[in-house]
Amino acid sequence: MKTEDIENQDEQKWKSVNQLLSRAGSRLNILEEEIDVEVQHQYMDLLEHLIKGGDFKALREDAIVHVQDLFDEAVDAEKKKTLLILLSMVDDISIYRSIESFQKQDTPIKPWATIALQQSRMLIQSNLLDESTVFVSTGLGGHDTLLRYFCVYVANEGVTLQPFQWDIAQKETELVISKSQGEIEQIEQFEKYITFTLLLPIEANLKEIFNSIIDECNTYGNFLSENIIITNVKKLSTKEIEDFLETKSPPKHKSRPF
Repeated sequence: MKTEDIENQDEQKWKSVNQLLSRAGSRLNILEEEIDVEVQHQYMDLLEHLIKGGDFKALREDAIVHVQDLFDEAVDAEKKKTLLILLSMVDDISIYRSIESFQKQDTPIKPWATIALQQSRMLIQSNLLDESTVFVSTGLGGHDTLLRYFCVYVANEGVTLQPFQWDIAQKETELVISKSQGEIEQIEQFEKYITFTLLLPIEANLKEIFNSIIDECNTYGNFLSENIIITNVKKLSTKEIEDFLETKSPPKHKSRPF
């Protein structure tokens, strides 16, 4: 299959996901905190194992009895992970408050508690409103119905970015992101690249948005590469970005949500 055909198929899949999530509207629940994707996978894998492994209802009822074990330092972290998952599936505001109290503590399994708290909140809201909700989680999280992205604009070969070019990139990005109902949270400027942490609606067309930004910037001197890095998995460190740029040119629009 040709590369163009694969890209077209991916684009169609992404549009279908966008349409589905857009229809969810107010029923959309986005995990706001930044949580390692691997931790999220481990959480969901354990949840699936518990559901399929036996009498889930009995396990859940036993977890309610042992809710205070969350705060017992003698109980190991692995048991608390299981307890959090089971408690997150209990439709009870007092259980939600217990998870919330534990989540506020600075513990090694705080990310697990954060996911459990979101799951518990979603369950209670769904039952109160008598309608199902859609849970969306990414490594960088989001806010309300906006997803968080980390973007890297790369200077064209032989170009050392100057302050006026940083300003152009910032102003053009602010303009387009604002029109797209998004927000810029952070900007960092370097000689060979510029990084942005920003929020965009879940249905945003990333390709159109960033193509328009780069094209507009380049009307002032063609100083940015058309290839940029976009991810919602994690914020890349300076070393990760520089190592990546040294080894290969970044693929255009590096990653998609989910």
